[in-house]
This record gives sequence, structure tokens and C-alpha cells, in this order.
Amino acid sequence: MKRKLATAGKLRLSPNEEAMFLKEEYERRRKLRLQQVREQQKYISFQIRQKVKQRKEEQLHLLEEALRAEWQKAQDEKMKALEELYFSSLRAIGEGHRQAKENEPDLEALAKQAE
Repeated sequence: MKRKLATAGKLRLSPNEEAMFLKEEYERRRKLRLQQVREQQKYISFQIRQKVKQRKEEQLHLLEEALRAEWQKAQDEKMKALEELYFSSLRAIGEGHRQAKENEPDLEALAKQAE
């Protein structure tokens, strides 16, 4: 008698209800797994995008440094060429006057020739 009372308080699900409950539980877990996989894929793709972005920035930085060094080298070469031209011009300042003095016609000699 005690057994009947103990089991009488517990209701069992019908086979259809039990199958429906198991199916709902399976679908709930399936959706949860899909959601977890999608979140994991989002995170992985985010990491990949970050790595690509970082690599691109590093390459741009290296390219910038290389171009800056090349530009600086070209500027230094131009500066050296201009300095050389400037110093050669400074050395040649009095040269024109000296040549003019050397090629100056001798007025006395011309006067004697004319007589």
C-alpha cells in the first residue's frame, strides 16, 4: 500500500509527450551549439581581420621608412651638389676680373702703334 502511494504522486509522461520533450531538448541544444559555433567563427574572423590590418600597417610603416630614407638620401645628394656649385662659384668670383685685367688692351702700346 505504501508503494502505491509513493508512486501515485509521480506522474509519468506519455510516450508522445516524452518524444516531444526529447525533440525540443535536442533542438534547443542544437540551436545552442550553432550559436556557440557562430560566435566562435565571429571571434576567429575578427582575429584574422585584426592580424591582416596589423600586417598591412606594418608594411605601410616599412614602406614609409624606406621612402623617407630614399628621399633623405636624394636630398643630401642635391645639397652636396648645390654646395659644390656654390663653393665653385665663390672661388670663381674674382676670376672674371683677373681675366679681364689680363686681356685688357694695352692703351700705351695701341697709342704707339697708332703713331
